[in-house]
Amino acid sequence: MPTKRITCNFFYLNEPVDNKGQLEYLLVDQKELINEDKVFNVEVSGVILRFTNLEKKTVNQNDYWIGIIERLDTTEQGEISNLEGEKQIFATEEDEGPIVNTGFIYYPLTNTIGLHKKIGGVNDKMLGVFIRRVLKQTNIVTKHNTKYQLDLIPDLDKITRLKKADSVKTLEYSYKIPEDISSVASEERPMFGDLLLAKYLEGDRIKVKLDAKEMDPRVIYKKVKDILTYEKDNIGSLRAVSEHNHIEEPLDLLSDRLTDYYDVDLPKGVKENEILIMETIDEIFLNQRKLLQKMYLKSEEL
Repeated sequence: MPTKRITCNFFYLNEPVDNKGQLEYLLVDQKELINEDKVFNVEVSGVILRFTNLEKKTVNQNDYWIGIIERLDTTEQGEISNLEGEKQIFATEEDEGPIVNTGFIYYPLTNTIGLHKKIGGVNDKMLGVFIRRVLKQTNIVTKHNTKYQLDLIPDLDKITRLKKADSVKTLEYSYKIPEDISSVASEERPMFGDLLLAKYLEGDRIKVKLDAKEMDPRVIYKKVKDILTYEKDNIGSLRAVSEHNHIEEPLDLLSDRLTDYYDVDLPKGVKENEILIMETIDEIFLNQRKLLQKMYLKSEEL
């Protein structure tokens, strides 16, 4: 069964002190428009962005939004193909083009946004421009719209959380094999044996994945520290799934941003679509909700 990894990066929405909460007004407005089968098009960097799906949900009496931002490029035609190489061309009219769906969540309580990391989709820079322009063009914000900025949420405690976990379920890493193995020859390097084998087999990259019901966090922590110490120049990915109080937390140990992902199993005939994206983004948000509240709420508000 194929697996689709859906990743979400988290950001804090900076707003003018005297004009907070306008994004939620915007989402209410856009939801009403979508219910009428209409869209509000905004041009950003030569493409069209618009909200096409919005859903308001509640957790512990706090509202949050899940949605889809559609990216339409009318400068390109669409093409699809099959395994036989047969192609079909569509979206050839002047106002047509291929689309890419990007999921997002907005949590007003902490003023944070989770953005689906999608190739060819909407990145954080485009999202910031989109929010500012649509707020202005809908007249929800008539001044100081440029002050609405997205700030990356750092996550500097991942290694510490890994070390303090109750257990570790998965450790996964990949790295490029150096051209000259002798330049890294040392029994101290935790991957030297793997490098020799891969070079013998004429490979150029190694990927290792360890899965277990429970792995000792101290042992995994030491392994991760060794990798970061000796293999940092060649490492391509380094991820773990830890467990705290029976709650699993995926950790991207090479990124200093708050990010999370979920691997979705795709049964035969099922492909990524708007509903799948929104459901998965929802799960990711609920997994990180308490951490977001801890970071952005005062203790008496928790």
